Amino acid sequence: MSIKRIGILGAGRAGTALARAAAAAGIEVRIAGSRPPRMMKYHLAQYASRATGVLAEEIAEDVDLVVLMVPQEELGDIDVSSLAGILLVDATNRWEDEPLPDWLEASLDAGLSSSEGIAARFKSSRVVKALNHISHWDMDADRATKQSAQRALGVAADNAQDAQMVSELTKALGFSPVQLPSLAAGRVLEPQGPVFNQVLDAESLRRLSGTQG
Repeated sequence: MSIKRIGILGAGRAGTALARAAAAAGIEVRIAGSRPPRMMKYHLAQYASRATGVLAEEIAEDVDLVVLMVPQEELGDIDVSSLAGILLVDATNRWEDEPLPDWLEASLDAGLSSSEGIAARFKSSRVVKALNHISHWDMDADRATKQSAQRALGVAADNAQDAQMVSELTKALGFSPVQLPSLAAGRVLEPQGPVFNQVLDAESLRRLSGTQG
């Protein structure tokens, strides 16, 4: 199982950092933002020169997976149908005082994790939580630095095959994946959680997340 091409929905600092890291790992990258590709030309030339800009509604075409890297307040603007059938990696976070779509606010009030709320919204996609608990600076670090730190990243999913696919992406980027037992277990990866933005090896991440083996 290998990752050859990914889509990134979100062309801000996190999205372009992932685009650079993925391209450096030999993965083809397509990226979309709130502006059409012709208006992102110079932005991408500066921040993600090896990525191809596409329309947001085309981000899931001919890719292995799509990484969701938009602010959560903008999730309501996404065409759910454009991501039907795709493996969707939720790399979003909720920040304090950030306004949220009503459907996501309701999910959180009901006690769900943010990724569970997103999965309920994007029912036609297969949602995995990953890549959200690392800063864009660390995402963009060179591969030797990542490997010397033995940095581990969590992958939370309800489906083992989907978790494995995202784990392969994580390894290609130079990190050690730690699979969590369910999408709900990904709550520990959220801001204020015990592993958020912490430089941990796999054993430490498993211990702090309560994951066995």
